[in-house]
This record gives sequence, C-alpha cells and structure tokens, in this order.
Amino acid sequence: MSELREALAQLAVFEKLEVEEIEVLASGAGEQTYAPGEVLWSEGDAPGGLFVVLDGAVELSGSFAGGVERVFGTVRSGQVLGLLSVIDNGPRPATARAVEPTRVLAMDLAVIDGLRDSAPMTWAKIISGLGDQLAAQMRLIVEQYRRNIAWSLEVSGCAGLNLNRLLTDSVAVEIELVNGSSVAGVIMGIEVDETGHHLLLRSDDGRLRLIPYRSVVQVMVARADFDPALVE
Repeated sequence: MSELREALAQLAVFEKLEVEEIEVLASGAGEQTYAPGEVLWSEGDAPGGLFVVLDGAVELSGSFAGGVERVFGTVRSGQVLGLLSVIDNGPRPATARAVEPTRVLAMDLAVIDGLRDSAPMTWAKIISGLGDQLAAQMRLIVEQYRRNIAWSLEVSGCAGLNLNRLLTDSVAVEIELVNGSSVAGVIMGIEVDETGHHLLLRSDDGRLRLIPYRSVVQVMVARADFDPALVE
C-alpha cells in the first residue's frame, strides 16, 4: 500500500472503509505543500476538495466588521479540512492558512461525489465519517463561543473597560490563545502590518511579544486589578 493509501486508511474519518474503497479515494488524491503564511483557500471561495493534514498546521479564520480577522481553530496532522464542501457543496466559510511548513493530501471532490451514484454504500460511509468529524469541530467552536460569552457577562458590571483603557491604565492581563496556551503581562500597544493587527505585550518575564490578534481567544483581567475608575 502506498503512502497516500496508508495515510487515508489511518484516518478515523475513513475507518469504516474497506481496502478497495480506500484505493478508489487514493486514485483522486495528491500531495501538496504550503509554506508558513500561504493560503490554501480564502473565505467565500467556491467549494473544492477535501484536505488531510499530513504534517504541519493550518489555521481557519474568518473576517468580521472593521476588517478584523479571528481564528476559529487550528487543524493539525491527521485531521481533515474542507468538510462542509463535501457535505453541502457551499462556498468556503473560512480562510485556511498554513502557520508552519505544511504537507497535505488533497482529495478530488469529484471523486467523492461520483461515489454517490457508482458506490452509494461507500459514499454513505464517507459522509457518516465526515459527519462525526464535523460534529466534534462544532462542539469545540460552541465551547469557545460559550467561554467568550461568559467573559462578556463577567465584565458587564464594568464601565469603559475596553482595549484603550487597558493600554492607558497598564492593567495586567492574561491572554488565552487558540493553541490552548496563555501568556500574562501588560499590553503596551497595537502594531499593524500587512498580515493584520498584533498586540504588543510586555510579558511577566520582561520580554516583549507580538501576538496576532486573530490568534486571541480572550483577554482576561482579574477584577481585583481593576482601577476603581473602571468599576461602576
């Protein structure tokens, strides 16, 4: 079995498929590589193929009012990109961008669609596996959204607590990132370049860090650290 076939066979999304069915999928698959910052596709693009990340990492981000871009999540080795294109044939709902040297297995959408008529049982197995993956991703997105809403409720009793106030009052913060890590310090300013907005943070160890705004899940402030003027 070739590397491509082995890669497909090891994925949970295709675990219900027989060897012969894996062979059919592999016939329409090819390897692609992306450098850090390179875009696989942009939000709103026409539906395309299914991508399996073999090595590296890909961020999924969306644009909001004011040109702000936020990351929804990061897809890593062994995970699948482009699920919705297979399920509903709609436009890409987010931008996919490599954040490190990344190697993917690109699967032709026409090959998968063709199975609907030529091999309906195989097609049903694939859709079932994709549905399980999509459900898991949605649960993560909902949990992240729930944490953001909870934070908004917690600070609703504060007057004028915004990014400008955090800057001018040098309030100590803890920033949670989409990769699950966090960093504490004081926000010194906002930098803008061709890649977007970045928070300039002086961390507790004295180092200056540039944090892409699209990678921020939430900015946390201890109520005990508020300036009295911030509290109603």
